[in-house]
Amino acid sequence: MTLIFGISVIGWMHTITGSIAIVLGLYILWQYKIISSRLTSGKIYIILTALSAATSLLIFNKGGFNLAHLLGIITIVALLVGYICERKDFFGLSSYVQAASYSSTLLFSLIPGMSEIFTRLPAGNPLADSIFDPILQKTFLFLTFLFFCLITYQSYWIRFKSKA
Repeated sequence: MTLIFGISVIGWMHTITGSIAIVLGLYILWQYKIISSRLTSGKIYIILTALSAATSLLIFNKGGFNLAHLLGIITIVALLVGYICERKDFFGLSSYVQAASYSSTLLFSLIPGMSEIFTRLPAGNPLADSIFDPILQKTFLFLTFLFFCLITYQSYWIRFKSKA
């Protein structure tokens, strides 16, 4: 297997698609408040996130099946749920579930992304030894807190947007 800076070609595909998806997802949330496949940028985000999640299932540099693989599967499921909720109305809750589902994919991408950054950088003396390192645990907790703030904000925005 060809390695570039210790990362396989699949690993690079995963890293590049995931990184672009995260930046694009943050832009979409800032600009439009929710991620939607009806936006061109939303379609690109969904495709890149799906590619990143799918390629994560092919990376086994830390042994067998692990939390990152589980998050990849959950991300794909969340993308499907969000897509279905954009097209079908379930008891008037679909737009809320869609927003939470698509936004959760950003959280599910950031968790392993931050793990990789903290356990690899700086080279030779990484900030964390494992995903159980206190600095990473606090980072995960902070990201989860931000996620709940985001979906609370989105819920208010959806509710009051529909009344306008």
